[in-house]
Amino acid sequence: MAVRASVEYFSDAKKLDQYAKNKIGNFNNVSKNFDSNEQEVYVIIIGESTARGHLGIYDYYRNTTPLLESINDELLVYNNVISPDTYTIATLTKAFTLGNYENTQAKFEGSIIQLLNQAKFKTYWVSNQNPIGVNDSHVTKIGLGSDKSYFLNIKRAQEKTIFDEVLVKKLDEILKEEGHKKVIFLHSLGTHFNYKYRYPESFNFFNNDIPKSNFKKQVVYDEINAYDNAVRYTDFFINEVIETTRKRNVKSFVLYFSDHGEEVYENSEFYGHFRDENLTKNLYEIPMVLWCSEKYKISKKIFPKLNSKYMIDDLFHSIADLVDVKADEVDSTRSIFSEYFKERNRIVRDSIDYDVYFE
Repeated sequence: MAVRASVEYFSDAKKLDQYAKNKIGNFNNVSKNFDSNEQEVYVIIIGESTARGHLGIYDYYRNTTPLLESINDELLVYNNVISPDTYTIATLTKAFTLGNYENTQAKFEGSIIQLLNQAKFKTYWVSNQNPIGVNDSHVTKIGLGSDKSYFLNIKRAQEKTIFDEVLVKKLDEILKEEGHKKVIFLHSLGTHFNYKYRYPESFNFFNNDIPKSNFKKQVVYDEINAYDNAVRYTDFFINEVIETTRKRNVKSFVLYFSDHGEEVYENSEFYGHFRDENLTKNLYEIPMVLWCSEKYKISKKIFPKLNSKYMIDDLFHSIADLVDVKADEVDSTRSIFSEYFKERNRIVRDSIDYDVYFE
């Protein structure tokens, strides 16, 4: 089993090399109506290991998202979004390509970055994750399809690393560059273990508190407190991205989602997101939040279906819809932002019907 998995991993990695070599893909009848005088800036934040249930904006009992809550009336907060799997490669290689649980091999048939390039956007991939780790190299290959890619961190997530605000500084630099049509992907470390390394000391907010948990141990309390501090820092980071984008006063949006969730001693006595552990909702339930500028709202109508069942293996189609790019391969029924969106079965871990399993 291990040998077969290893062979498959390296085989997939070789196939994904195409994304850096062929940056426009092979999409058919691509169209995008541009106003040459209007600036467009679209930012997509890829979160990491963040369970929806730990965000105050989703009614968590702790105040983990004070800044997002302060602009709640400007946000579309999606309440029923899940990830198709519990690790980065399995989720993002579907989310950013034509791949989905019905056809996993379609992940080699085209990426959202290729589509954006073909539609004449200038694309950027800015990552605070180690580009050569086992967990991230497949995703890196998709990111290398962008016009410009930056990898700001060479350490593993388990180590003490630079914080996600470095992505905000790079975003600000990119926004000052020439070019009117930009899509910028920010790949954050989010709340990835080791949780205590994901935030500066000034965000050590939940310190000696005793959090709610069925497991009454100090080590449990320490991990939950550290995780919630990391969520609170993520709130700061997302807000900084929104405010940096807002200052440009252009047609823009910021879309945030997490690649998968995390179990932190709530439904099971463990923390992390390992695929072979017991299934819990926290492994799959993820936040997804959209902020749009006033100029964007004037030109583009979004149909907010905040409680609809949605899985991010369809994110390719949803992003294409948000930036108003059309192609034969784009399916509006798979975009949660579209009036034509249709709910579908949500199959996780390759074969489990999520909504039946957790009913």
